[in-house]
Amino acid sequence: MQFKSLKNIESSFRQLRLFGIVYLCVCT
Repeated sequence: MQFKSLKNIESSFRQLRLFGIVYLCVCT
């Protein structure tokens, strides 16, 4: 269960990072 939670956090972090990159591309 802990591993599943960790995987979920990793997935959300990757999605957040991708959104950040897209946001930076739109800003500049």
